Amino acid sequence: MDNQFWIFVHVYIVKNWHPMPILLNLERIVNGGTHDNLTSMIIRFLAVFGDISNIVVCFGVDSVTIFQGLKIGVTVQLVSKHCPFVVRIHCMTHRGNLIVQTLSSLTLVVKIEGFFSSMYTYYN
Repeated sequence: MDNQFWIFVHVYIVKNWHPMPILLNLERIVNGGTHDNLTSMIIRFLAVFGDISNIVVCFGVDSVTIFQGLKIGVTVQLVSKHCPFVVRIHCMTHRGNLIVQTLSSLTLVVKIEGFFSSMYTYYN
């Protein structure tokens, strides 16, 4: 098991109306997961596209304060210092997981989940 921190950065480029996924980098975070360090790593990865100040970048991350922080988060630094046209998007998979976790604590949802689980067990 590896207890190190890694950052995985990929982009989608649209060519002829078809999205093409490109892995920019998978790199171990050695200088700590601070706002400044992660921002500089991401900017370094995006440098393969040249000047990024005039392109629209969609930045999808989970809601961790390091990325979405209102004052010094990575997305705030990207917008204010590097590419003002960044569109911030919360990771839909993570958001869906948070919704399911919240709903699963409600008594009605617990009963419905139990009902469907019993039905599945019975008919399986």
